[in-house]
Amino acid sequence: MKKLFNSLLILNVIFFSLFFSKQLNAIEIDYIQKIKDRGSLIVGMPPYNNPPYYYKDSPPSVSDSDSMKGNDVEIIRKFAKNLGVDVIFDQSSSSFNATVNRAGAGDFDLAIGKLSTNYSRMSNAHPHIYMNFRQSLLANRSFLSNFANVPESSLGSQILKSNIRVGYIANSSYETAAKELMPKAIKKGFSSWDECLKALQKGDVDAIYRDATEIKKIVYQDPNLSIKFVPILFDDVKDKISIYLSTEANIAMADVLNFYLDEEEIKSDTDVLNEFSDYYQPVPTKNKR
Repeated sequence: MKKLFNSLLILNVIFFSLFFSKQLNAIEIDYIQKIKDRGSLIVGMPPYNNPPYYYKDSPPSVSDSDSMKGNDVEIIRKFAKNLGVDVIFDQSSSSFNATVNRAGAGDFDLAIGKLSTNYSRMSNAHPHIYMNFRQSLLANRSFLSNFANVPESSLGSQILKSNIRVGYIANSSYETAAKELMPKAIKKGFSSWDECLKALQKGDVDAIYRDATEIKKIVYQDPNLSIKFVPILFDDVKDKISIYLSTEANIAMADVLNFYLDEEEIKSDTDVLNEFSDYYQPVPTKNKR
């Protein structure tokens, strides 16, 4: 009797495994087929121009998918080409976080645009990592003078523990990271990265917070800023950049997307700085007469 029960149990497991496997395969085929029937992959992007990752000549509010350029744009165009479809880029979200939330809600087939990975975002959408950067600060040298006697090996950790006045883009992953990593800091979110830099130059904050490529871009494009400000790179605090999918899209496309990303090298901030060195050169200034 026991042998019969075990045999029936095994048969039931096999049956349900095959049944649900077929169901999942059907979901995958149906979802991807819907994209192919539409003829386009709908891709959410943050409402900014951010070279060398994603940008166009017109403002983000203007819908113009054909003129989109950049590293992230080409990653998705190549992926879409493998599916045999075009790409429609949607930059109508209000922020980085909103872009991820809308991807999770199924407003897009996926979202990309130098979107960082954190636990909060993972509760809304499924991440697939394709870049891995160091987190960084651009700090005022006068503030750093408070740490003159701190060994270089522990400078980063001491800054994170301090009451530093730190600025970042509001509703971005760096707002979340600042709350987690800088408990004593005086934190302030700004509407854009340009506003962050203005606040630093005016002395409203001691440092601004983002990944190494964005921090280095500032000092590379305007070397004179190095007189007053210095980059602080955290080798052990990473910013993992992901493509985000909804649960439905993830069930359908995770295997396909991961297969594609496995063929692409996960880029570090150093890789990006080397590959797109033209974007990190001093910006020419017009001679004044």
